[in-house]
Amino acid sequence: MQNDHQSRIEDIKKPPFDSINKIGRTPLGKLQIRGPVSADQLASYLLTDGLCCFRQPCRQHHALIELANQPDGLVFTASLANKIISYVAFQKPDYPWWQSRCFPKLIELGSIETDPAWRKMGLGKNLLDNIFKNKDFDYFDNFVVMAAHFVQSWDLKNTGLTPWAYRQFMINFFAKYDFTTWETVDPEIREHPSNILLARVGKNISKPEITSFTSCCLGT
Repeated sequence: MQNDHQSRIEDIKKPPFDSINKIGRTPLGKLQIRGPVSADQLASYLLTDGLCCFRQPCRQHHALIELANQPDGLVFTASLANKIISYVAFQKPDYPWWQSRCFPKLIELGSIETDPAWRKMGLGKNLLDNIFKNKDFDYFDNFVVMAAHFVQSWDLKNTGLTPWAYRQFMINFFAKYDFTTWETVDPEIREHPSNILLARVGKNISKPEITSFTSCCLGT
């Protein structure tokens, strides 16, 4: 495994901007699903006020622009006019546990968020369908995609779910995209029993690479 961060991020070759670019219609106008989105394009957008799960929208907007500028950062968006109402972001794992154990074919689904006012429209599902079930976009078949989910970032208040019910919801939701649960001794994930590690093993991943990921999870 490689330990030098710079050499690791250079292993990522981004797909062309707007490899996914589709238009749908809603009662409020045209919905655009696109990505990966360039930093310049992201800067021309606004985040809706409801996108505040991780930090305030203006700060999260800045963070997404910075991520899109990184060699390993990928941002996919659902937008109405110039307003982003849902997004999914990927990067090389940045948790301390994973930074020192990362290997070239490992990437993290770092965040997924939809404005609560739009959640019943299935925008998160629409984005992930286009990212993982798109015959014209198979980029992530070349990676192990990990997703660490932490109870403190879940919207328990608006959903009315308990941590355990929300955990099961996340498992069921991501299972549609071939994510499964993985045991790990990562101390941050083990801080709370509801925290969970999910991962999707791309169809082009070799057995040695699966072994590398298992070793990452178990700290061996």
